[in-house]
Amino acid sequence: MERQMKKLDELMDGAVTERFNVEMDRVMRNIYDPNTDPEAKRQITITITIEPNESRDVGRYKVEVKSKIAPMAPITQVCFLRQSDDGMVVATEVTKQVPGQMDMDGNEQPMPRVVEFGKSNKEKAN
Repeated sequence: MERQMKKLDELMDGAVTERFNVEMDRVMRNIYDPNTDPEAKRQITITITIEPNESRDVGRYKVEVKSKIAPMAPITQVCFLRQSDDGMVVATEVTKQVPGQMDMDGNEQPMPRVVEFGKSNKEKAN
């Protein structure tokens, strides 16, 4: 008795459907990832290649299932820059509210992060 292949979900004993489900899960998780652009298009591609031999009595199936998901969205931060009297460059992150101030939930705004860099090239030359 011959086995007919008429449905995609029957191809390769369901392996194509299984791979599709894996990629669909990946896409759905990416859609709900808050670090990605919510409106970015996602894509799933199924490529089926059939390579018959010269006598056309054997064919090799190759199935690839790939997804294209949204990349991580860039993260931005504003910081104040200044140069101290000793030539150090100081970068201070801007916070959402005044450090030490309480928000509506009773949480205190922490102090901003401050990073000091070595003396500027101008100062090193002196």
